[in-house]
Amino acid sequence: MKHVHRFKARVLKRSDLPSGCALETQSQSASVALPGSAEPPAEKNGLFKLAESKPASDLSGSTSFPVDIVAVHGLNGDAFSTWTHKPTGILWLRDLLPSYLPGCRVYTYGYPSKIFSQSSERVQEYALNLLISLRDIREDSENAKRSVVFICHSLGGIVFKQALVTAHQDNHLYGEVLNSIIGVVFLGTPHRGSTAANLGSVCGAIVNTFWSTASAGVGPRTVRTDLLNNLIYDSDALQDLAMSARVRLGSISVVSCFETEPTPPLSSLIVSRASATLSLPNEEPIPMSEDHKTICRFSGETESYLKVARAIRRIVLQSSNSSPALKRVSTHSSTLVLSDLERTCMTLLNDHDVTKDVEPPPKPVPGTCQWIRGHQLFIAWLGKSSNALLWLTGHPGCGKTMLSYSLAQYFEDARAKSSNVLIYLCQNKNKQTDGRAVLIGLILQIIDRHRSLIRHIRAAFEKQGSSIVQSFASLWRIFLKVTTDPKIGPIYVILDALDECEKVSCHQLLISIAEMLAEPPQSIKGDSHIKFLVTSRPFLYQSYANSQKALQSQISIDDDQTGYTEDLQTFIQQRIHEISLNRQFSSEIKDFLCQAITSKADRTFLWIHMVLASIEKSLLTSRKEFQKIIAGIPEGLAEIYHRYISAIPEDHVEDASKLLNLLLACSRPLSLNELNIAFTMEPQHTTAEDIIQDTHNSIAHTVQGILGSLARVTGQQVSLVHQSLKEFLLEQDPEKAKDSSTIRLVNAQKSALQLATVCIQYLLLDDFAINFFPTCDSPTTAAAEDTDFLVELPMGDFKGDFWEQGDLDLESDVLFREPGAQHPNICDTVVSDYPFYTYACLHWAEHFSMCEESAPDDLQDAAKSLLDNNTANCRNWLSFYVVRASTLIEGDLADLDPLIVASQFNLSTALDDIIRTNGPDQDTMNQSLYWASRLGHHRIVPSLLAAGADPNARLIEGQTALTVASEHGRISCVKALLVDIRTNVNEPGRAGRTALSFACGVGHGGIVKELLKQRLCNAGQPDNAGATSFIWAVGGGHHSIISTLARLHSININHMDKTGRTAVSWAAGDDMADTLIRLLKLPGININAKDNKGRSPLSWAAGNGCVGVIEVLLAHPKLDKASIDNDKRNAISWASAHGHYEVLVKLLKAGCPGVDAEDIDTWTPLAWAIQTDSPDTVQALVSDGKVQLERSDGGGRTALSWAVEYGHVEVVKVLLRAGADPCTKDVRGKTPSMIAKEFVRDNILRELEAYGAY
Repeated sequence: MKHVHRFKARVLKRSDLPSGCALETQSQSASVALPGSAEPPAEKNGLFKLAESKPASDLSGSTSFPVDIVAVHGLNGDAFSTWTHKPTGILWLRDLLPSYLPGCRVYTYGYPSKIFSQSSERVQEYALNLLISLRDIREDSENAKRSVVFICHSLGGIVFKQALVTAHQDNHLYGEVLNSIIGVVFLGTPHRGSTAANLGSVCGAIVNTFWSTASAGVGPRTVRTDLLNNLIYDSDALQDLAMSARVRLGSISVVSCFETEPTPPLSSLIVSRASATLSLPNEEPIPMSEDHKTICRFSGETESYLKVARAIRRIVLQSSNSSPALKRVSTHSSTLVLSDLERTCMTLLNDHDVTKDVEPPPKPVPGTCQWIRGHQLFIAWLGKSSNALLWLTGHPGCGKTMLSYSLAQYFEDARAKSSNVLIYLCQNKNKQTDGRAVLIGLILQIIDRHRSLIRHIRAAFEKQGSSIVQSFASLWRIFLKVTTDPKIGPIYVILDALDECEKVSCHQLLISIAEMLAEPPQSIKGDSHIKFLVTSRPFLYQSYANSQKALQSQISIDDDQTGYTEDLQTFIQQRIHEISLNRQFSSEIKDFLCQAITSKADRTFLWIHMVLASIEKSLLTSRKEFQKIIAGIPEGLAEIYHRYISAIPEDHVEDASKLLNLLLACSRPLSLNELNIAFTMEPQHTTAEDIIQDTHNSIAHTVQGILGSLARVTGQQVSLVHQSLKEFLLEQDPEKAKDSSTIRLVNAQKSALQLATVCIQYLLLDDFAINFFPTCDSPTTAAAEDTDFLVELPMGDFKGDFWEQGDLDLESDVLFREPGAQHPNICDTVVSDYPFYTYACLHWAEHFSMCEESAPDDLQDAAKSLLDNNTANCRNWLSFYVVRASTLIEGDLADLDPLIVASQFNLSTALDDIIRTNGPDQDTMNQSLYWASRLGHHRIVPSLLAAGADPNARLIEGQTALTVASEHGRISCVKALLVDIRTNVNEPGRAGRTALSFACGVGHGGIVKELLKQRLCNAGQPDNAGATSFIWAVGGGHHSIISTLARLHSININHMDKTGRTAVSWAAGDDMADTLIRLLKLPGININAKDNKGRSPLSWAAGNGCVGVIEVLLAHPKLDKASIDNDKRNAISWASAHGHYEVLVKLLKAGCPGVDAEDIDTWTPLAWAIQTDSPDTVQALVSDGKVQLERSDGGGRTALSWAVEYGHVEVVKVLLRAGADPCTKDVRGKTPSMIAKEFVRDNILRELEAYGAY
């Protein structure tokens, strides 16, 4: 409330203003140069030139930056004060930036953004005037070719995005300006706005009213509520602008700087990272240790200033390939970019990682699981220096998982040189049934150990975006990249219970592993071999042993293995010892039990566990009773389960059925608290307190007393004793189970219905009938507190200038805080008070969708009420879901139409009822179809199409239902959409890509076949970048799809995209040797095709360090080894510039010409290698014998001269050993020694003097 009271106090101080203090009025665009120390002009609206620095001298060797930099201020700022550090008077755009970027020109743009203003102009007009001003100054032919970079603070970013959209819409007027824009740096721009802006708008309206009645005779000072309205959180205007600008921003460099410090006197951030960033693939977020005021004002060359200046420089350098005026590209990528992409990629993978709820197995009894270490096959497998696989098979309950975890620990401990031990447990009950999930889990584990390998994920992400998680082929390629990296060393991959993986993707995984193992040993780089250890039931092994030689090495765990039998005996002895201590059995009974159970030691661990559990639970403890228990337990697990279930007393049948249904249906292991609530809940309970009053005081005792050995309690979690029990229950035919009342009451449908009922009833408790989460319309907690002062505002004179005074000036940015910032804390509070809320929120719809057709009417009505966002119960669970769920669903679910929510959560019956009763509008229908298609809800798609949803409507990111279904691999939805005659198979989606393009890029072969069956499908249709489906298939490395497309007459395998690159060029540049081999076998393929910059596939492979690709290309008889690009650079030059030593050696060995050739800037490969500070590369070049060490470049300087100035001491040593003259003078008359002294490089000076320098 402190800032609210300050607001009230300062408003009360306002006095009548003198007539001379009229507000600024907008003028036409201006271009006025501001002298270095001159005062800002009185006119502050328009475009002003702040500075123009001279280009770097050609002789200096420095980089010139012939670029225009345009700064756009924010709300309540102006063209000059926004960028000025008041204590020092430094206007950094004028005083610092020009010297950092020689050759640049700096402009600042002003517009009427004051909160108290007469202006009626809108953001659209500000943007239009900005475009007009830029167009006018660029009509001078001298300026027309200069690139433009924008710097935008706060609202200025909104103005810039509007200008970008307007320029696209009016391309005939502003196309030249648009094409010149190469990047933007956002400084605290609230892209999503804030609900607090609602407060500002209301306050502004009140102040306007007061002012009109209390300031007679004074010039009107109205509050610009229109500007505030533009910033309301998730307002329609902001959402529309974000959608329109997103694609435009994708074609330029985007840097988003966000504050990390609160702006005094506030205790929270004005613009959070979530609002200040756009989540674009090409975006570089940069945290700034500044608040919202200081993020755009710098006192000198501070760390924050340098972050911004370097970001601008990177933008200019990165665009230099497309701008002939910019040269000397930096060869090093920004660590900040890598860091951000690492976070982005890790978040993407983590969201799809289903191992978070893995229930670890019990620790093995000491002394067990060690026999396998002495097995001959295990020793042979472990000793191989190449990739290898060992398959451990065993029947259910034999201890495979326990053995897997024991071996993982053994590898970690005994083979300490390798920290690369990866283990994945394919537990069906936790939905880990997909080969893609297996790969994601493994990739995450290895990236967690070797963070630098994120570059392999980044490369895939930059090409395919988030769709990489939908493609097995893409994930497998990433897995190969990270596991075969030469720096990583040996890896142990343990895949446990692989038989529980989904059949199709399990086959893909095993075949991929087999192909990898079949590769010749010489293809392994360094010591990076992989050892696979797979465990499964025998049937899976038998399916592959005969056809895949690489998968034949097998140990049968429970097939007469001496060590396994000994483990069983050790396990029996240990457990009987524990039971005997607890029950105080005599040594005689203890020995009897050991002997009796050991005599049946040919059984499984699970069988023995259940026998011992029965003995431990038995109330009768005579020898006779124990003999009866041991003799009465059947040999097979199915018979054991049937016996235990049948033995449940009649008075506990209903309770047992309820518990089994809950444990059978749950999507993850339930906690004891969760199970207690779910088991206790009845229809008469209306509050959480009602339920707590009836819960069981010892639920673990209750579960074990009713279910006995059928359930396992581990810590605070409870689950079925084994996966085989779940299979047993699901395989039973209730009609045939006449002798078991419990079995008749347990099946998949009933279990889903029971858990759905409990979840829905819980979410509809009276406790949740009030809004927990603040909304735009119903602010709560702090937001509500902020509005308390509105009713207290007095009618009277306003004295002073609230918005512009002193240190408390917040530039109105208190308005930019988001309500969602409070949501995680609210969720934590809800979970602590309501332990079942998390499970109910995240899983109720999943369970209900499985049983809604058989659900009673009252449950269906209850479910529909949870889709009605007019109720607090609905809004609460949706808001909670957004915060806590890992989901593809974006945006604020609580504001969506019930039909859209039903489509997102696959509630087909509810959806049909909503269509029938509500008659939704066309846009709602289209959005629902989009989400159903994207999420793979194929039952819903036909209903929406039949109701009139448009399959060709372009929605989020311009995607249609067909393109988004194809991208995410939803083949059933694709088939349903294609049945509708209205569906345009060639309708473009994001970036102009068709459904076929997305399917080819991600590798969904089944969808590709379905699309190609369509008579009108245009397989060769290019996207906005000119790339065809064939190029996308090549980029994804999907070989079967490549073969399918190459056979089509409509496919041009040498098609060039808008940059002139072909499929071969992309495969070469992306280090896809295996794909390139296949491409070069296609008749008519062009191995030497040059792109718009004249670069050939060889050039791209050399520049990107693709050793494998270089070998493939050099072996081809039609390769043009002498190819040069438009800048006269050859493959040797590109390899040298990036320090790719291995590539360079192969090029030189193959006789590629041009080792000493000059490029268009008179730089030789040696000059590039020196700049990169790559002594090995320099050594390879000078060892060739054809390099002229004393050659001078265009600036009259030798290679040694440059190496000394760069400070690259190791390169200097190489050059001196090769015979470089340390006494040669450049055109300035300076010797290398003089340069070393000038830059105080004493270490280099000593090296030079050792070779006779003076």
